[in-house]
Amino acid sequence: MTYNEALSHLERIKDTAIGAPVKGRFIESLFIGPTDWEQMTDFMNLRIQKGEETALTEFDGAGKSLSVYGVSVNNEFDVPHWDMTIMDNWELMIGN
Repeated sequence: MTYNEALSHLERIKDTAIGAPVKGRFIESLFIGPTDWEQMTDFMNLRIQKGEETALTEFDGAGKSLSVYGVSVNNEFDVPHWDMTIMDNWELMIGN
């Protein structure tokens, strides 16, 4: 998805996705990031250096696909672990 498509998708699903159980955990927030997981480190570093909006527009401008992720926190261990679930097909998932 482009940045505008991902932003529109996030706005469309946020009311039904946040708080929903997915894979045994509740979605606490939504996040837009690169579809290609291999690019996530570069994206997160750029996000820290220049801010989220700039990172998203730079990735979009470079033609890289973006996705919407649902974030849940796993507190089963001493250090919290953030689980990210891709939510691009959320509307199909809840329709079934």
